[in-house]
Amino acid sequence: MAESKFAELKEKEKETRKQIVVDSSLTLFAKKPFYEVGMREVAEEAGISPATIYRYFASQAELFHEAFIQEIDRASKAFKDMVQKEEPANIEEFALAFVDLLIENESTFQMMTYLMLKNDLTNPVMGRFDSVTKIFFDLFEQLLIKNGAKQENVRLYAHSFIASLAGILMTFRNYPLKNKKAVRDHIHKLVKVTSCLYTDQLIKP
Repeated sequence: MAESKFAELKEKEKETRKQIVVDSSLTLFAKKPFYEVGMREVAEEAGISPATIYRYFASQAELFHEAFIQEIDRASKAFKDMVQKEEPANIEEFALAFVDLLIENESTFQMMTYLMLKNDLTNPVMGRFDSVTKIFFDLFEQLLIKNGAKQENVRLYAHSFIASLAGILMTFRNYPLKNKKAVRDHIHKLVKVTSCLYTDQLIKP
């Protein structure tokens, strides 16, 4: 019994140290592009030796995937609240919150687009990536239904809508306007137009 408790404690300690490594990587990702952050830098930020970091993550890619998945999982909780509250958000509110999340979190946006375009991910990693992106499709599907959309083809529209938002961000994130606020305002205008198209098509009086 005592051995079991000791083993459990050791496992908890290992998970705590592992989380410190993930948090350290996210701190660095906020300062510069994630693909420029090396394992040695993460180790220094976490206060451990470069050799020790490999006890928790076998490679830079594995650490990166874990950091991204945790970021998206954390963000999804806020969107769940928007959908599941007594008076759920409308399509436009959900869409604006989604793009603002990615505008305000450069590292999350970079990691998301990287994984969307990567074609050599290992099966376990792709499985986890699919599971977290599925959360947004599920939530938007629920939102459509709660706002009065018919069940028929609602999944297809959810996929189309989230993909449309990602496309708007990829196309106009670095649009040559006078400042970041102008870029954000332009993205918001496009998102509102897109939201109206889906609202008019799916949610009719």
